[in-house]
Amino acid sequence: MKSFFKEFRDFVADGNIMDMAIAFIMGGAFQTLLTALVDDIFMPIIGIFTGSISFTEFVFHIGPAQIKMGSFISSTITFLLTAFVIFLMIKSMNKARQLATGKNPEDEEADPTELEVLQSILEQLEQQNTPTSNKQITSQQNLEK
Repeated sequence: MKSFFKEFRDFVADGNIMDMAIAFIMGGAFQTLLTALVDDIFMPIIGIFTGSISFTEFVFHIGPAQIKMGSFISSTITFLLTAFVIFLMIKSMNKARQLATGKNPEDEEADPTELEVLQSILEQLEQQNTPTSNKQITSQQNLEK
């Protein structure tokens, strides 16, 4: 039983798990910040242009149903802003990694295309099937008979 708890403690103390836990907590806090930015700053500015004080309360009524377009647009803006910030973070991390390793991904050779691979295989097969001595020619002729 002690080994089970030791394994669990080692698992939790592993750097990757701790990094992921910190990222999860920071992501939640960051999402709250972005939601406040959109709801409290961007949406009132949009509300000025639409003539509504609170754009998040912009609702279409179709019979008893309510379509909350303002809330949907607010969530969409929050999502796009979050995706943009994550993109910028990943881009900067990749740039830092590139500077640390000194490798430029654009300098690396591109993977061969399917056509190039097939041509290489064909060349190898032709080299294997090219008779290099009379013994191979006679053995091939015997096989054909």
